[in-house]
Amino acid sequence: MKFMADANLGKLVKWLRILGYDTVVYRGVPGRDFLRKGEREGRIILTRKKNMASRQFAGKLIVVASDRVQEQLAEVMDRLSISPDPDLIFKRCVKCNEVLETVERGEVEGAVPAFVYDTQGFFHRCPVCKGIFWSGTHVENTLNFLKTHIQRHHHESSQ
Repeated sequence: MKFMADANLGKLVKWLRILGYDTVVYRGVPGRDFLRKGEREGRIILTRKKNMASRQFAGKLIVVASDRVQEQLAEVMDRLSISPDPDLIFKRCVKCNEVLETVERGEVEGAVPAFVYDTQGFFHRCPVCKGIFWSGTHVENTLNFLKTHIQRHHHESSQ
């Protein structure tokens, strides 16, 4: 599942990438070109522009209603009947959207804080921006955030 979001949804884009979804940002004004590009690339369109819903579009388009990222994420997941897959979380660069590569521990020595190097066994690197990632407490915190906010929203919206 791939997404294209308008520039108003930057935080949602980051969260979709955290969840492992190929998500790009359309930097122009959302309109015909936005929809055509999304359709050509086989992407689900995400926008905050309510008037986009009335446009002719053969693909899938979601007009995101909420202003808050937790609710936006829950909206998208509910509309598409998807839930977080722990095997996909933190597999994409949140900055570049590229799939991260596994790197040998020795390759990051000196490039990460000494404490991180001493306490972590596995590292990933973005092939584009060269950012280095590891499984710190943020992974567990992210999973807890998703359980708390997404499940609560889903429960509230199904009542």
